[in-house]
Amino acid sequence: MSLTNLINNLIANASLLLVGLYIISRLTKLGVTTKLPLRRQVTISFLLAGLSIVITLHGVLWNAQADFQYGFVPIIMSALYFGLPGVRITYVASILVLPFILTETLLLITFLDYTLAASVAVAFLWFRERIKPARDIRIVNAISLGFISLFSLLNVSNYNQIETYVMTLLAFITIGYSAGFLLHVVYGGIHKIQRSERLISKYKEAAFTDALTGLGNRRRFEEEMKRVDEEVINGTQDVALLFLDIDHFKSINDTYGHDAGDAILIELGNRLTKTARTDDMVCRNGGEEFSVLLADCTLSQGFVIGKRYLRQIAETPFLLPDGSFIDVTVSIGIASTSESKIATSSQLIKKADVGLYVAKRSGRNRLGKWNEKKAN
Repeated sequence: MSLTNLINNLIANASLLLVGLYIISRLTKLGVTTKLPLRRQVTISFLLAGLSIVITLHGVLWNAQADFQYGFVPIIMSALYFGLPGVRITYVASILVLPFILTETLLLITFLDYTLAASVAVAFLWFRERIKPARDIRIVNAISLGFISLFSLLNVSNYNQIETYVMTLLAFITIGYSAGFLLHVVYGGIHKIQRSERLISKYKEAAFTDALTGLGNRRRFEEEMKRVDEEVINGTQDVALLFLDIDHFKSINDTYGHDAGDAILIELGNRLTKTARTDDMVCRNGGEEFSVLLADCTLSQGFVIGKRYLRQIAETPFLLPDGSFIDVTVSIGIASTSESKIATSSQLIKKADVGLYVAKRSGRNRLGKWNEKKAN
């Protein structure tokens, strides 16, 4: 085999390996730090096994001389990304398929290569479960090229001249690492952009989340009211708004302490969330006041849901930090866009607030509506 053919094969094989590495890295969202679900490990491991078979076929069958045996590289990749299950799945899948496409001699060489690579991968896992996300393309590429160099020594006898082998090996390392470094630089830019987007999303979510209960905060509620103005008021579907206020909350704080008050707020948030429908939005507007925006809901339907909230809150005592229990009730004000004279979200808020005032003036632990003098 001429030096020109060796270099051509070298570039083709290196490109195949690096493209495969990049594709797999993108499929697996390179650098994840949480353990992947088993189903995803199985899927990606089979993809890696397929990649290993393609690389083996290209490097062994399509070349007159088996210049490089590196179909094992995906075994190393599966160790880096998916841990021991990934190694086992990739190794077994590769070995099951290869006997049907390789001769006995080539199969023995490949089997030994794969077994040694799998053993190295397992040993690697004992020392380090995952590599650092910021470096993984560069590190995986370096590890892969290192093992390619090591395993290629098994095939040195296939070359007529040792000089040709050395030049090919050096060219492979140079081209392979350069390409891998380029991928690292390219992915590094993508990774930084994605990380920035995740951080922005995280901070935005924090800005709209109540720190104590984990519900939406007042800012989230105001944003949702903007959506009501834009999408609901002039649309065909109605929404209902519930304002909930814990009865005698100041007395609870004074008697049992602020820790008890916080525990009640957290538990109330949990109960509201469990009772809420999928499209409903629960927020803590501040202090002991909560709101529930009921999607696709008329006033009469809102009354049914509001009474359900009253019943579920009042029937089950709240557990305090000291282990004791206390009965808690809430007053609820209700308004809906299905009512006349409600044409904006600000009017909806005002009517629900008046309804809450009516409920409290009428004896608490009940629903109140803005245009009624008595509790409902």
